Amino acid sequence: MTISVERANADDLSAILDLLVRNDLPQEGLSNHLATTLVARAGQAVVGSATLELYGLTALLRSVAVEPTLQGQNLLPICAQWASPWRNLLS
Repeated sequence: MTISVERANADDLSAILDLLVRNDLPQEGLSNHLATTLVARAGQAVVGSATLELYGLTALLRSVAVEPTLQGQNLLPICAQWASPWRNLLS
């Protein structure tokens, strides 16, 4: 399975919120931080998400979720890639 990681867009919001529900994570406020959200895709499907909530010089990492059917399948190396695009997320 090929996984790509990219910046989320408005079209991804529904899929991200559904993913959070399937992982029993809160959805509230996520739409306010879509610009600092990354998604992992398998084809066109959103199979992971991670969001930074920025507060001045600090940030809160939230909404880190993986599709439940893919949990436990050694996605850690892929998830580690999520951090590298974040350095350019605000540029």
